[in-house]
Amino acid sequence: MAYKKDLTLTLDCIDKEELLERINGKANFVLVDTIGAYDGNRYRIRGSRTIAYPEVIDRRKELLPYGEIIIYCKHKDCVASKKVALGLKLLNIPNVKVYEGGLDEWMAHDLPVEEV
Repeated sequence: MAYKKDLTLTLDCIDKEELLERINGKANFVLVDTIGAYDGNRYRIRGSRTIAYPEVIDRRKELLPYGEIIIYCKHKDCVASKKVALGLKLLNIPNVKVYEGGLDEWMAHDLPVEEV
């Protein structure tokens, strides 16, 4: 007999100030850009690792050595980073967070970027 189970997961998010603290403090974290060159994008937050949105779950072992995994995409309304973070959480990968403001917010504040 089939049945239905409701599942509720929450995402931990950080803002640009918290991300800057981690970058400047050289914390043990990995910053994952899920945008890559999608839709003509040419930039990523300096120091981030580009892993295209559909590949992150398959490449998750690359992220496990870090104490914290921070995922971002283009802007606040983009769902790619949220989907990736939820997928990682469903796989019981700890300490996953989303930088919800994304690349657009980062660049709007003239924070450091690099070419993809």
